Amino acid sequence: MPNLIPDWLPWMRPAGRLIWASLFLVIGLAIVFVLMKRPKPNRPATWAECMAGAVGVLALMTLAYAVIPHEWITFSDKYLQWDTTKFVVRSGQDFALFKFPFDINQQAVRDVVATGIYVVMVGLNLFLFSKWQKRGQVDETAATDTPKVSRFGRPLRRAKRTDAPVAGGGAEALEPEPAGAGPVGAA
Repeated sequence: MPNLIPDWLPWMRPAGRLIWASLFLVIGLAIVFVLMKRPKPNRPATWAECMAGAVGVLALMTLAYAVIPHEWITFSDKYLQWDTTKFVVRSGQDFALFKFPFDINQQAVRDVVATGIYVVMVGLNLFLFSKWQKRGQVDETAATDTPKVSRFGRPLRRAKRTDAPVAGGGAEALEPEPAGAGPVGAA
């Protein structure tokens, strides 16, 4: 199978499957975000729509929880050669103004990165599930009518509408409010 990843950087081809899996996950998440912008339909979902959604969710979860962490571990083991013989910090080494009490090897860093992938994906999963269920709902704080204000922060006055024809040809005319109805001190 040909490797379609360019060799601009020396690590790109060995990380090819990790790059492709991450790219497919980002494309799938972009599709989900586009679908979340659409309002929830009034009719119930059809069997085919439910099955397509289930297959899509299964594909994204497989990428997020199986393929990407596995490919990261494979890439760090085989290409980066992070194992138990290479240390980031040794026991007793001065680190951040104190002596470090235990060893941290590169394999532990690899496992922390893989765990971080899982934590980020679980958080994203919970966020997407919550937003998907709430799509189409109107925010109640935005639904309250707030009076329009001028650029100076004062509420706008509304002109009274009349149905009398105007010489200019319009069917409706704006009738100015009486002179005494304005703010105090206005002439």
